[in-house]
Amino acid sequence: MITLTLLLVACSSDSAGESFPSDDIKIIVHTSSGGPTDLMAREVAKAIEEVTNSTVIVENKPGGSGATAMNDVYSSKSDGYTLGAMTPSQIGLINGTLANQYTLDEFTWVSRSQIDPYVLVTQADSPYDNIEDVIDQLEVESNSINVGGYGATGSAHNISWNIFAEAANIEANWTPYESTGDAVTALLGGHIDMANSNPGQVSQYVDSGELQILAVNAEERLEEFPDVPTLIELGFDVDTDWVQFRGLFGPKDLPSNVLAEWDQILEEVYNTESYQTYMENAYMVEGYMPHDEFYEYIDKQDTLTSEWYDTLGID
Repeated sequence: MITLTLLLVACSSDSAGESFPSDDIKIIVHTSSGGPTDLMAREVAKAIEEVTNSTVIVENKPGGSGATAMNDVYSSKSDGYTLGAMTPSQIGLINGTLANQYTLDEFTWVSRSQIDPYVLVTQADSPYDNIEDVIDQLEVESNSINVGGYGATGSAHNISWNIFAEAANIEANWTPYESTGDAVTALLGGHIDMANSNPGQVSQYVDSGELQILAVNAEERLEEFPDVPTLIELGFDVDTDWVQFRGLFGPKDLPSNVLAEWDQILEEVYNTESYQTYMENAYMVEGYMPHDEFYEYIDKQDTLTSEWYDTLGID
């Protein structure tokens, strides 16, 4: 659980008499370029530049399913000029491979930016035209289908797949990639049979007839893909509280005045025309939260992640 002391860090200016920001800003991304988290970071960076007239540098640091970037954010100066892009994978790392290294309190949770539903996708000419085809194959021969997505076992995409797999009582091989875009590329190349992806990463290939979406893990069908059923509609008791969110986080103990500045800046950023256009084109769902609401949300996500790790036997 996140302790309240993080919200009460004493105010301090970034330098005497200077408004924030007064220097270049860096956003560290834990995925390779081209994926949805990278795209979010670059669109946020562009909008921050519009709002603040500052220079924003986006730096990709893939590796360790997010551990490399997380270490960089952790070791950066607590002045608000270095932030990290984040998804549920960072919470997964704290509950998994980095459990002995970090706690939630070792970071500052700055803002949630968006929600992005999970979809299950195959090639258009795949023998698996619907979810029942997938289940039939895996019931005949367990682990005979290769499923890919961002991150190793315990990543957000991997848990999303496992939530469905548990509900369907099936097992498949999981192939990790350094971004969702990499997984989609692998699917297009026939290197995997199915991808756990997000709508914006596959929409152009669905439109071109190369890929097909079999189902979405959401309460309701997607407006952009009204013919794609939800897993709940198909009869699977899946946890739709497990969603792909994205946002920004920073090192421990960002000053309260800097967090207040980021709240104001990011509220403007997420309402810029350029960012709203990106959200619409990428099939994203609005999800802005300022830092105080985001702390509460991260706490709940931490509990949910821990529960799923226990359910799925992930150490």
